[in-house]
Amino acid sequence: MAAGLTLALTTFARTPHAAACATAVVIVLQTPEPARFVPLLFGSTVLLVLTGYAGSRIRRAGPRYPAYWW
Repeated sequence: MAAGLTLALTTFARTPHAAACATAVVIVLQTPEPARFVPLLFGSTVLLVLTGYAGSRIRRAGPRYPAYWW
C-alpha cells in the first residue's frame, strides 16, 4: 500500500522514482523514530537537490535543473 501510494503521488507529480517507493516501504515495515529519521531524510533531500542544481549549472550543454517546478 505504501509503495503504491508513493508511486501514484510521484507519477502524478511527474517525478516517478523507485527509491522513493522503497523509502516508503522501509518506513512502514520498520517504523523508525521520527526524531532520528526526519532530520536524516530532510538532510539527504537537501543534499540531492543542491547536487542536482550545482551539476546542472556546471554543464554548459544539457538540460537545466529544475526544468519546471509545476
